[in-house]
Amino acid sequence: MPSREYLSRYLKSFSALVLLDGIRQTSSLSVFSCQCHSSPTSHNIAVCSQYSRGVFAIFGLYDKRSVHTLTSFCSALHISLITPSFPTEGESQFVLQLRPSLRGALLSLLDHYEWNRFVFLYDTDRGYSILQAIMEKAGQNSWQVSAICVENFNDASYRRLLEDLDRRQEKKFVIDCEIERLQNLLEQIVSVGKHVKGYHYIVANLGFKDISLERFMHGGANVTGFQLVDFSTPMVTKLMQRWKKLDQREYPGSETPPKYTSALTYDGVLVMAETFRNLRRQKIDISRRGNAGDCLANPAAPWGQGIDMERTLKQVRIQGLTGNVQFDHYGRRVNYTMDVFELKNTGPRKVGYWNDMDKLVLIQHEPTLGNDTSAIENRTVVVTTILPLMKNPILRN
Repeated sequence: MPSREYLSRYLKSFSALVLLDGIRQTSSLSVFSCQCHSSPTSHNIAVCSQYSRGVFAIFGLYDKRSVHTLTSFCSALHISLITPSFPTEGESQFVLQLRPSLRGALLSLLDHYEWNRFVFLYDTDRGYSILQAIMEKAGQNSWQVSAICVENFNDASYRRLLEDLDRRQEKKFVIDCEIERLQNLLEQIVSVGKHVKGYHYIVANLGFKDISLERFMHGGANVTGFQLVDFSTPMVTKLMQRWKKLDQREYPGSETPPKYTSALTYDGVLVMAETFRNLRRQKIDISRRGNAGDCLANPAAPWGQGIDMERTLKQVRIQGLTGNVQFDHYGRRVNYTMDVFELKNTGPRKVGYWNDMDKLVLIQHEPTLGNDTSAIENRTVVVTTILPLMKNPILRN
């Protein structure tokens, strides 16, 4: 699991968002960290100690080491896991994934740019789903893709790699890393001067506005990415007005807008609240009396109402900070929309959007004035003059 310190900071931001919306907290929320490099016995004791207290659902973060352990427990005990972490590979009945998949949008963008040769820089913190999709598409379309895992790179390693790729005339990059590693990699790109005109970077991340890109904005490189949270919607606008009034001493970090992962967390709370309302309307008793299950039994005895909870969670459909929140039978987000942004000399600008029905839809903008030339780069401009025609005496008369 992520560190206790990280979870505490994450929950602090999450609590602030819940407070702003006036959601009444009727149950306690505590930080639970399972160190997945420890023994299986430790896992059993840690998870079962929480389960015995009366758990209706788990809101949790996982990483690549803990995901299989956590999802296995949820399947065995029929406890639903609602998570803003990366989408799991494969199918798990009791996992609801708040974070939408980026694969379809990324492949549509690559088709739009007609890239057939590029570098794919990735880590494995979010699994291999995007890497697999890229390599499958490369095989179908005869793309030349240099896939490089940068998981264990330090600053010097990044710089050596970037210099080597520059000698090979590589100018197009797809970067698929979590935000901390992504930000560090972007800093190293700037340090070696690869943030200038002629380079193009696609950032495979759902929080384009969460990334610090000031140096790129002035350097001239093309940067394209995706944005899940639409700050122009009334719901987000209203919450941001309240967010800015928070006491920074009580809620550290409130001086900056919440990142998309915090928005996913907020939406997860809304999903759980709506689920309990629906269960009450249906008069379904989900009390942990009588058939609470036994975590330490062999095999483990699942919670009797776990199926009802899982089914009701997946039936929820709400409007949240990340747009339409809806799940399919496998707990994956469906019917969602993400915006496509490009970096201009004035900052990030929306250039289109992607959803599963319409795919990639681009927005036509009026030509910009000033030194923003990215709108016409890599395009053919036809200029017509009437001077040759005016020299013809017949046409002139």
